Amino acid sequence: MDDYLGYNKHEYRRTRKLAIIEGSFFNLAFLVTQGFIVTGLALEYGASEMLIAIIGVLPTLAQLVQLAAPLVLKLFKDRKKAMLFSALLGRIPIAFIPVTLALGIRAQSLLLVLLGLIAFGNSLVGTFWASIMGDVIDPETTGKYYGRRNLILSLSTMLITPVYSLILDRYEGSLGFIIVTSMATAFAITTIFLLKMHYAPPVKTFGRGRMFKEVFSNLKFRQYLKFAFVWNFAITISGPFYAYHQLVNLKVSYSYLSILSIVASLTSMLMYVLWGKISDQIGHQSVAEFGILGATCLALMWVFVTPQTAVFLLPVDAIVTGVVWSAINLCLFTMMMGMIRGYSVESYVAVQAFLNGIGALGGSLLGGFIASYLKGKSITIFGMEFFGIQVIFLVGASFRFLSFLLLRRVQTPKIKTVTQVFFNTMSTVGRRMATRPYEFPVLQLRSRKKREEAEPLKLDLPSSMIDLSDIEGIEPEETTDDSDHEERSDS
Repeated sequence: MDDYLGYNKHEYRRTRKLAIIEGSFFNLAFLVTQGFIVTGLALEYGASEMLIAIIGVLPTLAQLVQLAAPLVLKLFKDRKKAMLFSALLGRIPIAFIPVTLALGIRAQSLLLVLLGLIAFGNSLVGTFWASIMGDVIDPETTGKYYGRRNLILSLSTMLITPVYSLILDRYEGSLGFIIVTSMATAFAITTIFLLKMHYAPPVKTFGRGRMFKEVFSNLKFRQYLKFAFVWNFAITISGPFYAYHQLVNLKVSYSYLSILSIVASLTSMLMYVLWGKISDQIGHQSVAEFGILGATCLALMWVFVTPQTAVFLLPVDAIVTGVVWSAINLCLFTMMMGMIRGYSVESYVAVQAFLNGIGALGGSLLGGFIASYLKGKSITIFGMEFFGIQVIFLVGASFRFLSFLLLRRVQTPKIKTVTQVFFNTMSTVGRRMATRPYEFPVLQLRSRKKREEAEPLKLDLPSSMIDLSDIEGIEPEETTDDSDHEERSDS
């Protein structure tokens, strides 16, 4: 009975609330290590294009270290202790960034080491945190809970982004980054105390010792691993260079980038609630497929983002980003957690993260190589200036579409697709059936001439079955075989 009512325990409810608060503070801190802020920080340290490519994908690349998660768990013999150790490793180094800037130490190798420690430590935290949350969240409400959590996390991002951007615009140079990273340090330390307050239930599932053999023996999850590898390869090819293209080529200010980020966050906030409800009803994979196909189209659109088109394409990008990436961030995670429920979470997450990291490493190296070769090159077509770095967006879009095809081969419960839900909803709102013209061809074959009211309906029936005695003014006629033949000929 205690296990049956476990999801309603006080400790479980408290942990679910703490996870939302901790995630919000972590978002405030982690924001300085991603997007346009970390790109500007890297430029402040004098980083090259290749290093910017690696820095931009460090959070994904760091998933390689999750392969050591079972070893760390075995060392501490407790998920919560292992999580706290990883949090110290991944969040304290943020404090060294403002210190090095203040002392004038701006070696790009030092920045890479600090950001690497942050990424590796937080990657381990994610493994143990996901394992704990998998035991305290009711499987029937997974999408709803993470939708609400991601909504609040998006709100925190929306509130802090303009603050960071205004500081960076007001205090140019290293001073702005010193202030921003000092604030991030305070937020990061707060998350450590919040993680300490989490409740970690006793482990319900254990690995069988041979991690890779255990995971790859699951045929359904093996298909998911193929998708995950290609997907991370695809997004890391071009991921770091969207902000680079905006800052270096399009000359967009930090303030305007923050406005676009707020638009994307507001859109995400609305969509997280919607996706959370829809995914629980139609399947998490259906929503994930929609998001990845949308992200593919979005990457393709960036091929045409030039100084002449940026004024209207950048706002479109912000809105569509909020729609499709909220679906991806929510449903890829919940989809994976649903597939490994009942198995050793640490083993499955570690192997999946290891392959993610390998894919990210390959994608970042390819993207960095292309960016280094095409740096400074541009061409003008029909009055629009295209930059060589935009070739990366085309390459990334191609691999994103390949990952979409691989995702469709993964076997998880799918009741409907997002497009089916959309058109069904539209037809309901319109108070009419959603039909295609060819489904009712008789409607198209109706005569354009209005039938005269006095003309009786002609039926191709045998004369013996025609009874007109009930119709006033019409007497039944005896017909012969010849007349019946003539009537058939007329019809």
